[in-house]
Amino acid sequence: MTLGRRSIVIGVVAAILVLLLWWFLLWSPQRKKIDDAKARTDTAQQQIGQLRVTLSRLQELKRTEALKRSQIEALRVAVPDQPNLAQFILDANDAANKAGIDFLSVTPSPPATAAAGGGTAAGAPAAINLAMSITGGYFQVLDFVNRLTDLPRIVVIDNLSLAAGDSSNMTVSITARMFTTSAAPVAPSTTVAAAPTTTVPGVTTTTSATPAAPTTTGAP
Repeated sequence: MTLGRRSIVIGVVAAILVLLLWWFLLWSPQRKKIDDAKARTDTAQQQIGQLRVTLSRLQELKRTEALKRSQIEALRVAVPDQPNLAQFILDANDAANKAGIDFLSVTPSPPATAAAGGGTAAGAPAAINLAMSITGGYFQVLDFVNRLTDLPRIVVIDNLSLAAGDSSNMTVSITARMFTTSAAPVAPSTTVAAAPTTTVPGVTTTTSATPAAPTTTGAP
């Protein structure tokens, strides 16, 4: 082998060795760092995407917070955590006055709990049975019934019966239910009776609450 050709071979071998050294000592570690950095970038981008989704959900919850609070409050009024009989009687009396009813009698019963009635599912609202009697004209009675069902508190009318009379002066008996999420027990000896009183001009209202054996009723 001539000297020139040997020099070429040595140069090629030296170049290959330099390339290999460059690969193992410089490029390979740098490439691993680049790959690691790319993996961290991909992970960070995924986390950013998840954070954006979470942020969007939180922003949506914030936008609907007022509505949800309003709905919760409406539900609390519709089925309160106490019987609130006095407030209901005031609301019924106001509805009777606005409808032009001549006479209104309201007799609520103690709340029927699951333990007492046995037919109400555990955790379900307790039912308060209502017996009402009203006197007035046909359209006044119809207006009162509509106002009663439109009260913020849920009132379920189970039965409505008419006594003999004409359309200008009829007596209507109504049995209905309303509900509470927490019913306090009523002592058997408790009796509350009020003489007829006019609480709103034009309407005579009689209210009485006499404990009776709880009636088994289901939730509405």
